[in-house]
Amino acid sequence: MNSVTGSKQFRSIVVQHRPGKNASIVAVLLVLLVVSCSLFFWLGGQSYREELTELTAELSELKQQFQELDKNYQSASQQLANQTLGAEVDRQAVEEIRAVVREHKQTITELNEEITFYKGLMAPTERERGLGIRSWEIYPTNDPDRYQFKLVMQQLALNHTVLTGSVSIILVGKQAGIEESYSIDQLSEQVQAKDVRLRFKYFQYIDGELQLPPGFTVDRVDIVARASRPKSVQVEKHYGWIVQTGSV
Repeated sequence: MNSVTGSKQFRSIVVQHRPGKNASIVAVLLVLLVVSCSLFFWLGGQSYREELTELTAELSELKQQFQELDKNYQSASQQLANQTLGAEVDRQAVEEIRAVVREHKQTITELNEEITFYKGLMAPTERERGLGIRSWEIYPTNDPDRYQFKLVMQQLALNHTVLTGSVSIILVGKQAGIEESYSIDQLSEQVQAKDVRLRFKYFQYIDGELQLPPGFTVDRVDIVARASRPKSVQVEKHYGWIVQTGSV
């Protein structure tokens, strides 16, 4: 058998070229792609529209709830304001009534004191007759070391005649830890002498302002009064340093 030598031989296959068929396939694929995309976007849009509808409904419901809550809040706020105003009006009314009651009580007390005072002047007992120290009062001023004072002297008698004599007012306290005393003329511009002259038939007021020395703290006030006529007598009283409210 003879062998064949030389190069290998390949079979040739002839493929018929159809340009129209390839174009059709591409066109079909493009149509399918467009349809797929359209369907996808349509489905997506449908889902979006459903969600938008739900959100719109939920927003509308929330708005309605908010309006209801706001209405309730406004109503509650108005009720609270009315109650607060009513309570304030009631409180002011009560305070005004209390102030009037206090004022009336004070007036009644003062009238009772005046009645007692004039009764003592017009019809004193045997023990009460003669020179008397009616009252001593201290009132504050805008200056913490400056005060107003008022002393009332009276004569208790059945038949009143002119009483003459004198009275001394001594403030006793501490200054720099040491006991110290000052007479009223040392502290007040309205008083010119240690022994203040007395001359009256029924009563006499001694008043003015006093200035405390720096660092001086008052413990008590010693008042000593002496009458020379219609008969010789001496009376004295000791008062604590009590500052009244208001003014003389």
